[in-house]
Amino acid sequence: MEGNDISVAGDHPQQDSEAVRKRKPLRFLDETLRNGQQSLWATRMKTKSMLPIAPVMNEAGFDEVCAMAGVSFETSAMYLYEDPWERMRLLHQQMPQTQLDGLVRARNLWGWKSQPYDVQELFLKTLLRNGMHSIKVFDGLNDYRNLEWLVKRAKGLGFKVKGLIGFALTPAHTDEYLALKAQELMDLKVDALVFTDSAGLMYPQRCRTAVTAIRDVIGDTEMHFHSHTITGLANDCYREAIRCGVDVVWTAARPLAYGKAVPWTVDVIRMAHEEGRPVFLDEEKIREIDDWFYWVAHEEGKPIPEQVRFDPAFYQQYAGHQIPGGMFSNLVKQLQDLGLENRLSEVLEETARVRAELGHPHMVTPFSQFVGVQAVLNVMEGKRYSKVPEEVRLYARGYYGMPIHPLDPNVRDALIADEPLLDSLEGLDEPFLPKIRKEHGPFDSDEDLLLFLFLNPAAYSNFRKYRTPIAWNPNRSPLISLITELSKMPDLRSVQFSRGSLKLKLARSDV
Repeated sequence: MEGNDISVAGDHPQQDSEAVRKRKPLRFLDETLRNGQQSLWATRMKTKSMLPIAPVMNEAGFDEVCAMAGVSFETSAMYLYEDPWERMRLLHQQMPQTQLDGLVRARNLWGWKSQPYDVQELFLKTLLRNGMHSIKVFDGLNDYRNLEWLVKRAKGLGFKVKGLIGFALTPAHTDEYLALKAQELMDLKVDALVFTDSAGLMYPQRCRTAVTAIRDVIGDTEMHFHSHTITGLANDCYREAIRCGVDVVWTAARPLAYGKAVPWTVDVIRMAHEEGRPVFLDEEKIREIDDWFYWVAHEEGKPIPEQVRFDPAFYQQYAGHQIPGGMFSNLVKQLQDLGLENRLSEVLEETARVRAELGHPHMVTPFSQFVGVQAVLNVMEGKRYSKVPEEVRLYARGYYGMPIHPLDPNVRDALIADEPLLDSLEGLDEPFLPKIRKEHGPFDSDEDLLLFLFLNPAAYSNFRKYRTPIAWNPNRSPLISLITELSKMPDLRSVQFSRGSLKLKLARSDV
């Protein structure tokens, strides 16, 4: 079926079903509080900046609001000294009718280390108790054995569970591969499937065939689409996904959209209208949310990213290494510290080569770090793979799961030598919590215990020492905020506001 043509009812049942999907309402999952700030603000947004606008977000009509990911727990406690569990509870209180969503990294939950099943269960139960009822689960290798136990237990506890299929620009990611992965998630009985292009490398025509291949497998199961706007292709892919009948798209408020984040909600609403898909968001409230986060960006000194335009030269370079934005800046700093900043282009070329040799892992934590560190070592040492981090050897042996694509045979032999292969699930059924409680307890609560596991001992100690109570002002009046800011300017003696026939003049009392 091409374009927007609709067949006559009864003539082609399969095309009729496709046409119905294309005309059903498009729903939105808001990523302002998670993906937006993670991609643009290093996940440093304070809770006080979220809570005043939360009641408006609650009434805007979002299908879900993503509030947390593993990195959110780490950064809020380690850098802001805020309790992430308290943040979650407060957000739930301010958005009681909204399904709060969280991103979970398979068996790791957070970080690089595999977490035993008793930790996974405690994490799920604690999320549920603190107001989260929907999770999306991903694995950086699309190895769904790594999330099978978690998905089944989460569904048993009553969570809505969404499974992610990650796309990357590799020889492995054919439509047949994506369809196979969709079937594996369907076999796990996920409630929804997310097709995600976190690197933003998909061309719109490829998006069309990929979404169609996945939809052919999952039928009417709820399907989400998500892409980052790094290369300027995401908006065109969103349009194709909307045409192909995806149910839910991920977007963000304008100040936390674009750049390396996701598209702006208003732009995608406009697309949906143009493609004939109904949208039931309250657009006045969407604009109010935008206005609020403009103010937050001003208060926190954050720039508003421009919408990226497609640049073929940048695309070709980026498609090779696919280093995420945050990691790229760290890589540049690392090379500067080593006096190797003039070898950046060499490192980027080597990153692309290493990534291919290691089986094209998705460039997400921890695999992006594995690839990047190995590339830097190869350039520094002058002899490739003469120095290899233990984590890269463990990856080659299967500790993190099955590679997406077979490793280069010569590199694989060099990394593994005579070492045995590993099972990524081995030992996860052994109880771990009794040992933690005995050696490091007592803990104030399950939430406190999980924070200990989230953080390294020094960071946990600092959090306990410097923990800052979450204080916030429910007022979100732009005028009051403006007056407050103007009052901080010592040289400003008076100011006058006017709207129509209404005039308001304020002057300092000592004038």
